[in-house]
Amino acid sequence: MDIVFADNASIDATSGLWSVYFDRALLLATLHRAATRAALAGHAVLASFTQPIGPCDPISVFNAIRQLGTGESFFWEKPEEQRAFAGVGAVTTIATTGASCFTNADMAWRTLQQNSVVGFAPGKLPSHVSGPILFGGFAFDPLHPHTQLWDGFPDGLLVLPYLLFSGGEKNAALTINIMVEAVDDNEQRANEIIANIRRLHATVEQLLVQPQHAAQSAPLVVQDLLPAATWKELVARAVQHIQQGAYEKVVMARAVQATLEDDTFAIDATLQRLRKSYPAAYIFAIQRGERYFVGATPERLVFAQDGQIRTMALAGSAPRGATEEEDRQAGRELLESEKNRQEHAIVVEMVRNALTDLCSHVWVGEAAQLLKLQNIQHLQTPIVGELLPGHSILEALQYLHPTPAVGGFPREPALTEIRANEQLDRGWYAGPIGWIDKSGHGEFAVALRSALIDGNTATLFAGCGIVADSNPDSEYDESCLKLKVMLCGLLPDSETLPDSKTDLSSQGDREGQPLQR
Repeated sequence: MDIVFADNASIDATSGLWSVYFDRALLLATLHRAATRAALAGHAVLASFTQPIGPCDPISVFNAIRQLGTGESFFWEKPEEQRAFAGVGAVTTIATTGASCFTNADMAWRTLQQNSVVGFAPGKLPSHVSGPILFGGFAFDPLHPHTQLWDGFPDGLLVLPYLLFSGGEKNAALTINIMVEAVDDNEQRANEIIANIRRLHATVEQLLVQPQHAAQSAPLVVQDLLPAATWKELVARAVQHIQQGAYEKVVMARAVQATLEDDTFAIDATLQRLRKSYPAAYIFAIQRGERYFVGATPERLVFAQDGQIRTMALAGSAPRGATEEEDRQAGRELLESEKNRQEHAIVVEMVRNALTDLCSHVWVGEAAQLLKLQNIQHLQTPIVGELLPGHSILEALQYLHPTPAVGGFPREPALTEIRANEQLDRGWYAGPIGWIDKSGHGEFAVALRSALIDGNTATLFAGCGIVADSNPDSEYDESCLKLKVMLCGLLPDSETLPDSKTDLSSQGDREGQPLQR
C-alpha cells in the first residue's frame, strides 16, 4: 500500500455555509500512481484520496449523499463522542455466507489492501480518520434459515463506499475511493469526482437552509408478529429447559410490525430523534435496495485501535425512575438483583475467555456499573485487551459474537434452542454492525434497539435474557420497554406509545385501532 501526501499546504475554501475544497492536482497524482500499480499488478487496484473539509451536520450530509444517485448509503454516529460516518456507493463489496463469514471477510479485507494507493491532502483530519473504511454488518446467526424479510442482507457484508464523509468535533473529511485500471482516463475520472463533490456541496447547502420536516401525522398500526401469549409460552419452555440443565441462559427475541397509513417513514427524521434521545448510543442506518436497517444500540461489541481492543459486557436491565429518587432506587435494585447479577456475570466470563485467544493480556473492570439511557438502564463492565500481532478486529468478531447478552450460555446449546423455538428470523438484528479501516482499526456494535424499515412498514426487534428464575410476564414487559426505543424514533410523540401491558397482537389486522401520533 502506498500513501501519497501533498507537497504544499495551499487550501482554498468554498464560500457558503459549508466549507469544501478538493485538491484536484493531488487527487490526480493519486489516480496516476494507482494506474501504475495496476499495470504492474495486472488488475485494478484501490485508489483512495482524503481531503480535510469544514465541519457539517452528519445527517445533513447523509441526506445529501442519498440524493446523488450514486448507490446505496449508510450512516454511523456516536453523538456523545462527536464521531460520525456517512457513505454512499459501493466501489467494492465483500459479501460472505455461512459459519466462515467472519474469516472470509477478514481474508478479503487483507487482499483489498494489497497494492492500494492512499493519498491525503494537507490539513487536520478528525482523529478517527485514516483513509478508506469498509462499513457493514453480519447476521446474528448465519446458520439460521433465511426468510424474505431480510432479502438483500447477506450473512456478512462490508462495503467500501465511493464517497465517505467523516465528521469530528471540530473538523471533517471527505474520502473518495475508486478502483483504477491501468488504461483508465484519469483526467476524466478526476473531473467526474470533482463534479460529484460540487453536487454534494450544493445539495448540503440547500438542505441547511430548508425548514425541517413537519412531524408526520399519519396514524400508526402496531402488531406483534407472534402473539404475546405464544411468546410467553416460549419463555416458560426455555425456563423449564434451563432448570433441567440444558443450558444456563438463552436470549429469546420477538418482533413487532409498525405500519404508517398513507405515508412512509422519514429515515432522516428517525435518525434525528434517535440522536437527540440517545447521545451515548451508536446511531446507525444501512441501506439495501429500498430498505434501511436503522437503530440506536447501547452495546459496543469491540473497538480496536493501536493494538488495543476495548469491549464491554452489557447484560441486566431495569426501567428508569420517574423521579431522581425512584431512578436511584431502581439503579440500586438492579445492582443488587441476583437474577441480573447472575446474567451479567455469565457475559463477563464469556467475553474474558474469548479475548484470551487473541490478546496477550486482558483486563476486566472490578465491578459492574450502571449505563443509564433515556428509558432504560443496564449493567455494564468494561473489558480491555492487548491484541496479539497479526490479528484483526474481524477475527475478534468471530470469537466474541454472539455474546451471552444476545445469544445465551453455553453458546451452542443456546443457539440450538433459538433456532428450534424462537420462531423469528433475526437477520442482522443482534448481529455486529460497524466499520474497519485500512490499518485494522475499527468499531463494531451489537445491532440492538433496531428496526428494518421498508417504506411505510417497520419491523422492530427486542430480546430478553432468560435464566432459571425468569418470569414470562416480566420478560414481556422488559421487551416492550426495549421496543420503545425505536418506536420513539419512529413516533414524534412517545406519549402515545403502547405500554408493556398492551398485547400488540390484538392490533393484528388492518381494521385494528391505530396508534395516533
